[in-house]
Amino acid sequence: MISSIMANILTFFHETLGVGWGMAIIFLTILVKVVLFPLSLSQIRSLEGMKKIQPEIKKIQEKYKNNPEEQQRKLMELYQKNKVNPLGGCLPLILQLLILLPLIRVLSSPENFNLDFTNAYFLTMNLTQKNSYWLLAVISGATSYIQQKMTMVGTDSSQTAVMNYIMPVFMGWITYTLTAGVGIYWVASTVLGIIQQWVITKFFIQKQSDTVVESEN
Repeated sequence: MISSIMANILTFFHETLGVGWGMAIIFLTILVKVVLFPLSLSQIRSLEGMKKIQPEIKKIQEKYKNNPEEQQRKLMELYQKNKVNPLGGCLPLILQLLILLPLIRVLSSPENFNLDFTNAYFLTMNLTQKNSYWLLAVISGATSYIQQKMTMVGTDSSQTAVMNYIMPVFMGWITYTLTAGVGIYWVASTVLGIIQQWVITKFFIQKQSDTVVESEN
């Protein structure tokens, strides 16, 4: 169902707007970002809120480390007072996966969806080719690293190392193993995500010097 919708959208961009399949993929990426913008706004607000209250979270975790129930109660109070949802970033990620997986099906076997990708190229890349475009994989890893740094909420050094280095390398490898069409979508999505986060942080999240509501000690 979702795969067929993706195929129809790509066909619309290709035939109605007269663009190549590569640009059709990028236009689809932009459309996805526009549709998910309200959720992305909520996600980034939650992330920024979590960053602001990290010092208080660490204080609570340290003070009540031997009392998990009280620690959880204090953390919930802190979240409520600061209007922060620690799970606020999950839904946009799930929706991205629900879009990415059907798109992989379409771009991996376009002939099954009546898409003619014969000689479909974008910047010299054959959109149906696998395991050939290492530069696309490097760009994927680099942009994933930048986005990871922007969204990182304070953690200990070992967790930061895992998230900031291992995951981007993994994403680069995944991009290399999939078709170039999927890689273009992922890179475009990540780059747009970086721009979107900067815009939201700059213009939608109020820059105010309100002090973080501290938990009762």
